Amino acid sequence: MTIELAVNLLVAGLLAAAIVWAVILDRRLRDLRSGRDGVKQAVLDLAGAASRAESAVAALRQAAERSGVELASQQAKARAAADELTLLVGAAEGLADRLVVRASPVRTAPRPAEPARAAASMRELRGAR
Repeated sequence: MTIELAVNLLVAGLLAAAIVWAVILDRRLRDLRSGRDGVKQAVLDLAGAASRAESAVAALRQAAERSGVELASQQAKARAAADELTLLVGAAEGLADRLVVRASPVRTAPRPAEPARAAASMRELRGAR
């Protein structure tokens, strides 16, 4: 064997190793590119989801504002109705007091033996309102 043949075999072996390494590196780069495409798609999906979330939040905000306005309106109506009912109840109590006074017969002063019975009948009349 000559030195020339040994050097050629050494170069051929190194070239074969370089080819194997190039194939391995090519596969890794291909996997990295496909992974990058997957990441790119995931980022695009995330951006779309964020956009939809922003529009949903805006719609919720508008709905909350409308509900707040409607609630304030209903609350004002309820306050007005409560005030009116308070006036009506006051007027009804005044009428009831006048009716009790008119309906009760004119009595003479209670006899000394009947003060407890007179107090009980007055309580009954007041409780009947």
